[in-house]
Amino acid sequence: DDAKALALCDSTQMLKAIAEAGAQVRVASTAVAPELLASIATEQPRTVVVIGMGGSGIAGQVLQAVTNQGGTTPVIAINSDSLPSWIGAQDFVIACSASGATAETLAATAVALQRGCRVVAITSANSKLAHLVSDQRADLIEIDPAGRMPRACLWLLLTPQLLIAAALGLITFNSADAAALADHLDELATQNGSTSSVDDNAAKSLALEIAGHITICWATSNLLTPIAYRFACQLNENANAPAIWGMLPEAAHNQVVAMDGNFMPTDDGIEQLFKDRIEDPTVASTLRLVLLREAQESELARKTADLVTDLAIERGMLVTTIRVDDQLVIHRIATAATIVDFASTYAALATGIDPGPIPFIVDLKSGLAKS
Repeated sequence: DDAKALALCDSTQMLKAIAEAGAQVRVASTAVAPELLASIATEQPRTVVVIGMGGSGIAGQVLQAVTNQGGTTPVIAINSDSLPSWIGAQDFVIACSASGATAETLAATAVALQRGCRVVAITSANSKLAHLVSDQRADLIEIDPAGRMPRACLWLLLTPQLLIAAALGLITFNSADAAALADHLDELATQNGSTSSVDDNAAKSLALEIAGHITICWATSNLLTPIAYRFACQLNENANAPAIWGMLPEAAHNQVVAMDGNFMPTDDGIEQLFKDRIEDPTVASTLRLVLLREAQESELARKTADLVTDLAIERGMLVTTIRVDDQLVIHRIATAATIVDFASTYAALATGIDPGPIPFIVDLKSGLAKS
């Protein structure tokens, strides 16, 4: 609960970046020219393909989930350096990269341009991706990460995609909706931010429950599955922690068996640090289960999640359920994403880890650049 101490340990201001999600929506909304949206509105693509990797790629997965709630044109997120052979001139491609230097995104975008796809890039000005699409006279939406890590730019990258999807008739999302979303994110940042005490802060409470442990995060709907994936990736990058993600009921056919593994706690510093914070004295496993649930989950998913919760507790696991029942689909995404983004950062700080640096990825990219 010491906001100043948290900030001192947060060298890249990850907490501040997460808290600025509402501002990201407002800025990104103004970056999309009305003329571009009018042009896009004339398109009738066979599919919409969103290219992106890592922290930039998650926006495409969210768009896929949101449009699948009622859209008739398939939206497919691709996190790869190659495109399926069937993608061609009938398809609309969104290339997304905060840095504009991601090798895989550059390669896949080049292929989309060669095949005659309508391409719109969302990326930093004067980046490699910006030059690639501009040289081919494709469309460019310039965004400014303002020093944020790509994984802290979700709403900067997602907002233009929502406006594009609306222009294509896949969802309803206009300037008023963007303003309402930004206000909602501001409220969530206040509720889960560093100045909010742990007793009233869902993200801080969740962080204390999972810090130093192995987290399993399952969603109970297609809409929330990208956020389960997001949580695992944020724990990987922010907290240097292993994590498992999935969706129920599918995870009940395979991943649940891991709960019968040998994950008994050790009497080390981390366990001692958090032992008195866990009210349930029966907790005996180092696994932590987090369920992302919403009112729109299927009846089978509901029954499975309820039973999985009971069986996990019997095995000594601590189970945390995050329910998001906001009326609007995109607000449900925002609520879940904000909680897991903050929680992954607090979990890092609680275990003495600076959530910003990612030396393994830096070393990996450096090695690939030399090879």
